[in-house]
Amino acid sequence: MRIRLRTPQIARVEGGFLLTDPYGVYEKPLLLTEEGLFLLSLMEGKTLEEVQEEVFKAHGVLVPKKELEELLAALEASGLLLSEEVERRLKEEEARLRSLRPMRLAGLSYPKEEKAARAFLEAFRASYEGEAPRAEALLMPHLEPSRVPEAYGAALAVLERTPEPERVLLLGVAHRPLEEAVAALPVPFETPFGPAEPDLEALGHLDALLPFELFNTPLAFREEHSLELPLFFLKGRWPRARYLPLLVGHSTPQVEEALRVFLKDRPAFLVLAVDLSHVGPRFGDPPFSPPLARAARQKDLAFLQALAGGRPMEAVLALGQNPTRIDAVEVVRAAAKALPPRGEVLAYRLDLEAPTLSAVGAGTLAFTGASAAS
Repeated sequence: MRIRLRTPQIARVEGGFLLTDPYGVYEKPLLLTEEGLFLLSLMEGKTLEEVQEEVFKAHGVLVPKKELEELLAALEASGLLLSEEVERRLKEEEARLRSLRPMRLAGLSYPKEEKAARAFLEAFRASYEGEAPRAEALLMPHLEPSRVPEAYGAALAVLERTPEPERVLLLGVAHRPLEEAVAALPVPFETPFGPAEPDLEALGHLDALLPFELFNTPLAFREEHSLELPLFFLKGRWPRARYLPLLVGHSTPQVEEALRVFLKDRPAFLVLAVDLSHVGPRFGDPPFSPPLARAARQKDLAFLQALAGGRPMEAVLALGQNPTRIDAVEVVRAAAKALPPRGEVLAYRLDLEAPTLSAVGAGTLAFTGASAAS
């Protein structure tokens, strides 16, 4: 039998490497040493005997077949071996997502019951004291709400001032691998305020504008917080709007043009659900420090001000190699042709995650000018 593997998420930890199911269907992680990771790198498409032969040629060591069989069993238990059982379970999870995307963070990041959820919204709205303009598009966070309440409060203030649109195009950052550059899930997203209903006709139109299948990676939506958290706030303020939640893995010229044409054909309120700098040990830096904080704030605020000034590609290109890991880059690149040319930065915070001595930036920007797509 030839081995078929799924691509895992890999994190370096003390003692080796932690491998996990990229879509969270299987919750059991697998810890491998460097030698185990080497064996894994040889396995795809081979038999156990061929793996033994490869190791022997490279290192002159015959790995016992039992050891390889135990590794395969551990991979299957973590959902990383494409056995018949793993494939069956993945298809079952996809089937569940064909009718409704359930709440995953209710009770953790926000209340599950409607009454408590409305009180939650009001508390966040109260955390922002400034004035908010009427907007034509919005940049808001997807960071855990309790970490940046004023940024979410500013977003709520914008939604209050802006008439409820017919449809909302929500672009979130894909934290799980996509089969194509962008993906959509054409089902309602459950919220405490009722389901955020999709605009199926509009999604079909966008699908027709792209050179690939838009509904390409259902499992990527299963645990994606970059859509769930903004939708909680959006649905709470705009209950009648139809929603088009898209995940952006990376931008391409075809995606950028498709979004421009789509928004011209099917006007929608555009929401970019993005965070900004990611710095500190969690992301490969030294511990958070004043110099690191200054660098991150400088990058974040320059990025936001360039967007507010109608210069989205300048905002992207100025980052170069993106040393502070602003995760908004691909979403902004994808939407650049459709963004209004003026805006106002309403809130910004570089939030410390004390246990890891790391920090993440988040902000809110109301786009107030006429859209380039109109």
